[in-house]
Amino acid sequence: MRSRADLVAAFHRTMPDRVAQATDLWLGYEQGQSGNLQVLRRLLHTLKGEAHMLELAACGDLAELAEDVIDAVRGGARPTQLTGDSLLGALEGLGLLSASPRGDAAPELEIVKETLRAARAELGGSGLPAGELAPPLAPPPESVHESVLPPRLDPPDAPPDPAQPTARAALDVEAVGALLQELQRLHGEREVIQRRLRESQRMLRALLVEIDPRGAPDRFAERIAKTLGYGAEIERLLGAVRADSSSNEFAAGRALGELDEVVRRASVVRTERLLNQVSLAARSAARMLGKDVEARVEGTGLLDAAVERRLEPALLHLVRNAIDHGIEPADVRARRGKPARGTVAVTVIQTDAAVRIEVKDDGGGVDFARLREVLAPSVPGAWSLDDAELIPYLFAHGLTTSRSVGAISGRGVGLDIVAREIGALGGQVRVDSKPGLGTTILLVVPKNLHGEEVVPISSGRFRCAVPTHAVHSVVLLEDEELLHTPDGPRVRLTSGAGAELAPLYALGAVLGDGGQPEPGDAALVLHHAAGLFAVSVGGYENPRLVALVRSEEMPVTSPLVRAVAPTADGEAMLLLDVERLFAYARQAPREAPFAAAEQKREPLALVVEDAPVARELLCGILRSLGLRVEEATDGREGLARARAAPPDVVLTDLEMPYMSGLELVAELRRSPGLARVPVVVLTTAAQEQSEAALRGLGVRAVLSKQRFVEEELRRIIAASLGGA
Repeated sequence: MRSRADLVAAFHRTMPDRVAQATDLWLGYEQGQSGNLQVLRRLLHTLKGEAHMLELAACGDLAELAEDVIDAVRGGARPTQLTGDSLLGALEGLGLLSASPRGDAAPELEIVKETLRAARAELGGSGLPAGELAPPLAPPPESVHESVLPPRLDPPDAPPDPAQPTARAALDVEAVGALLQELQRLHGEREVIQRRLRESQRMLRALLVEIDPRGAPDRFAERIAKTLGYGAEIERLLGAVRADSSSNEFAAGRALGELDEVVRRASVVRTERLLNQVSLAARSAARMLGKDVEARVEGTGLLDAAVERRLEPALLHLVRNAIDHGIEPADVRARRGKPARGTVAVTVIQTDAAVRIEVKDDGGGVDFARLREVLAPSVPGAWSLDDAELIPYLFAHGLTTSRSVGAISGRGVGLDIVAREIGALGGQVRVDSKPGLGTTILLVVPKNLHGEEVVPISSGRFRCAVPTHAVHSVVLLEDEELLHTPDGPRVRLTSGAGAELAPLYALGAVLGDGGQPEPGDAALVLHHAAGLFAVSVGGYENPRLVALVRSEEMPVTSPLVRAVAPTADGEAMLLLDVERLFAYARQAPREAPFAAAEQKREPLALVVEDAPVARELLCGILRSLGLRVEEATDGREGLARARAAPPDVVLTDLEMPYMSGLELVAELRRSPGLARVPVVVLTTAAQEQSEAALRGLGVRAVLSKQRFVEEELRRIIAASLGGA
């Protein structure tokens, strides 16, 4: 069980991602995505509940005020500029609280709270019908031409090209239906071919009987005639079957190819819509920050829709951070001899296997001095690290160099969310920053997720692979290239630009098998955001395309493994996450990277809670009581798990998606074998009617998350399991 302090740390660690998601949801709502309000409200409600359960009153109060504003808008109030400013300020305040959990942001947060209360009061006079979904926030007509509408990358009246992927993936239902009918027809033809083959086999058996020398000699002439007849008929049948089978195989292959093409078109999208969103986000950020910035978007590419979904939040964060942290105020740019207008350029380049996206700004670059100051309390020797060694720390959870809450900054949203999203795709992030001149961040992502080109490698008992696009080169470690320095082994890399010393690690040591790089070993030189590094391996093979499955399906798990590729001999090749490989290599992990799941003991508790930190807190408390714990993220999943494995006690939230806690308890009471299961409800909702209804369903207790007391829950669980 993780301690409460660990859970609080986890809450703060995940806050940047949640703040980023909430910011995107509100900005998307302002741009016309009215469905974002419900998701945003759900996210704020979850944050409120977790914060109160962890006794983080400042975070909980801020989330609750923001939730009230969203509820007013969802109830029909027409949002104003103050609405958006107050919500964005609240989200920035939540990020600042997590970046400075000791309360350094308290004075600024009072201003944020007052703004939220003012926004809520302003929304109170809306005359829209209650319950009607409010329209998105519309800009004044005279400002539309400035930055509200994203630029079109195609002529406005150009008809769509049916041969090209659309901006949004869509399956051609008619084409799929026609191809399925054709495949069904071809399957029927195969049944006919099979029957004819069986007839040929029957005739062949009859022929063998006739030519059997043990047959009657007096019927020799008759047997010869039958043999010739059977042979001719078999030859005719087999010839027809061969021709029909060839035709069927060709037609089936063509139909499958067409079906694959239809599915491919449905799963592959063009990047125009994404780049339009990037341009809009850049302009919105510049307007919010009061900066004069030119956003350039160039190039195009094709991406798997799943790749695009993960790439979008990462790219939007990079552009906003470039404008916020990179582009200097006008007076600073003037002192540095730069044009008053800053530039952020996003360039997309398509290659055979990947898409490369470059985000480049002409701002001040990474403030390495400020970064050292922020890292000094937690990173020994931070002041002595050079700029290149500091770059990996930009990916740390919750890192922010902002000194106060601004329109965007101070949220602790740095490259961590970018690295997470791009890493989940098997891509890479590379950073090049020059103080005073700007920063260039390169994202490399695969075109699709159906397969990936990898370099297979081996190390002891492990068969692994790394993405081809992450490999810079392969070298043989000779005595003159392998150097031992006070900072560890280094490999000398020579190029046209001169010699470079790259850190060198033994892959076996990282994976837990031990060992050191030795002369004669092969080493893969890999790209990382901070530069190049190398790992020595037992062997490697030529690059090849492999099909991947999720690593979560494996019986063992590892933070180093991103996916698994089945091999021809029934084994598995582990696709390594290069970014995490570098992190593990630089600092030995506390635990072995591969760990099997532990067995739990009875009795069984079911925790139904959509807030992840609150769910982990509850699960930890129950496990400390010796219970085996099942988890569910909503009422519908909780009901399914309860029916599959009846629990001895159920803990559930009240307000959840798909099925509420009240509905869940009602279904449990109607289900045979579950009607008498003790249920404890924890909720932030203060609804007397709901509580009365729950009591009527025989709920053991209803506890408030705002006034959560762990000992009270322990006492109730013990009493519930003891039959009291």
